[in-house]
Amino acid sequence: MKKISSMKRGFTLVELMVVAIIVAILAAVAVPLMSANKKRAIMTEAEAGLGMLRSSMRTLYAETGAYNKNRDGGTISSGTSGSITNIPGVATNDLSGRWFDYKAYQLKDVQANSFALSCVGNDSGAPQKADVAGLSVDLLQDGTFTNRVGY
Repeated sequence: MKKISSMKRGFTLVELMVVAIIVAILAAVAVPLMSANKKRAIMTEAEAGLGMLRSSMRTLYAETGAYNKNRDGGTISSGTSGSITNIPGVATNDLSGRWFDYKAYQLKDVQANSFALSCVGNDSGAPQKADVAGLSVDLLQDGTFTNRVGY
């Protein structure tokens, strides 16, 4: 009896195409998910900056009894890009990040017993500002992050 030993080994074209299609489908699903995760990771810089500003505002309240009064008795104004420089003890270089700089942060609203801080990516002048266009987040005096846009 004669043995048949000329069997070919390897993958067929159909098997390779099925694998390629599966890899393409997984990539199509994974890329948008990773993009959203990148935006959330970038926004941690904004949230950390807002947390630092909140701490400064709370220190001010402990010293003066109001969020809208500075240590000299003057009024603190709000509402413009970069207005965080109105907060006593906060300098522009305190908020020099990769994606956000002091221009992105603002004291959105300030009253005697409440305040709202905001970080808007479109206002940033940081080196990677193109990555944060359309992203924003607000922080209230109670530590609640609100109005998360773009991520």
